[in-house]
Amino acid sequence: MPCQNSKPPKPKPLNCDDPSKKFPYVEVFGPDKDSKRFALGTRASFAVDRFNKKLVDALKPVVCVEAYKEGEDPVEFGPDAPLMSMCTWDLRVVQEAPFEPIGVGDKIPNGELTYLDDDGKLQAHCIYDLIREKRVVFFGVPGAFTPTCSLKHVPGFIERAEEILDRQVAMIVCITVNDPFVVKEWEKTYCDNKHIKFLCDGSAIWTKKIGLELDLYDRGMGVRSRRYCLLIDNTIVKIANIEEGGGLETSTAHKIMSDLKAGQGS
Repeated sequence: MPCQNSKPPKPKPLNCDDPSKKFPYVEVFGPDKDSKRFALGTRASFAVDRFNKKLVDALKPVVCVEAYKEGEDPVEFGPDAPLMSMCTWDLRVVQEAPFEPIGVGDKIPNGELTYLDDDGKLQAHCIYDLIREKRVVFFGVPGAFTPTCSLKHVPGFIERAEEILDRQVAMIVCITVNDPFVVKEWEKTYCDNKHIKFLCDGSAIWTKKIGLELDLYDRGMGVRSRRYCLLIDNTIVKIANIEEGGGLETSTAHKIMSDLKAGQGS
């Protein structure tokens, strides 16, 4: 896969400043400043795959390899190009640029969200089929069974669900980056829930598309979701209440209800 938004580089000689330097391998530096060695002539796409295996849940996957040197324009290796020894040039990987956080006026990207039905069978919703020509509220949480999500965020929406639905909202959906088996058990803990639909973005694929992923690697939780609450009207975002930190203020049921009462999102 080529680097995003890059043009094929023009042929350019990468002259070695010291012709006597010859290496049986090339060293490629990764995103976390570590490096991997590859035999001379290894295809660039092979190196990309090797780095991505280590970064399987990374927010920004590796997309290509480039040669760089201070004061020079970097040169990209095509997927099938052989990696060469560049002497005073270094080789490094380039990561995919993350999506910008979604905002008011943006169109929601399509995707799939999963769940377990009443028979315990895995099902999936196409997002556009779910929300097309409807006014819906999506709220996102970092994870099932986590304290703030379980004790405050979700209960707030359950408590005020009927008020929100009375404001011409067709559906309220809770989206979490967990597998559907965990979320099904989590959903069962809310015996008084009548209106909230729980859906899963297990690998955070859709969450990354809306630019609201949350890096919790240092806490052993991988990639999760930021807290947010979106009012979506026929796939267009009308209200975007997104938390900047780990608190729970702008993405609450109380906040979206206040916004609806004030006529926002109309």
